[in-house]
Amino acid sequence: MNKERSLGFWCSRIGQQYLTLLSERLKHLGIDRSYFTLVLIVEAEGHVSQQELADALHMDKVAMARSIDHLCERGFVERVACPDDRRKHHLKVLPKAIPAVKEIKAAYAALDRMALKELNSSERGQMIRSLSDALDSLHGASSTMDKTKKLRTT
Repeated sequence: MNKERSLGFWCSRIGQQYLTLLSERLKHLGIDRSYFTLVLIVEAEGHVSQQELADALHMDKVAMARSIDHLCERGFVERVACPDDRRKHHLKVLPKAIPAVKEIKAAYAALDRMALKELNSSERGQMIRSLSDALDSLHGASSTMDKTKKLRTT
């Protein structure tokens, strides 16, 4: 396949390079690749469950549990029983998380500027919308395939 025509190739390469640079900038935080998860927890002010985060990020619940475990072990968040549902836990933000999230957001902004420096503001917005639409289309296709597989096996 011609790599110049493959969206998957370019998204994969950009993602790898972006995460490599992000990890280098944020290595001192010790939270290897759980950056966006922590940002979302802080922005939700502790009113989000592990399952809600997994759904929002389209992540497998086991992978999300590992990410949350990692953040808990490093003292950024803790699981707190939900008063309305004993089976559910909310994620409480610990003081250490607040300055870390400021650094994470600054690193994201710097890398975004670096990656998109050749595009004007309008082009950047259009690119983000297009990528978001592509992701939505792929998620829709995945859901359709899952339903089709279930129909074939029953």
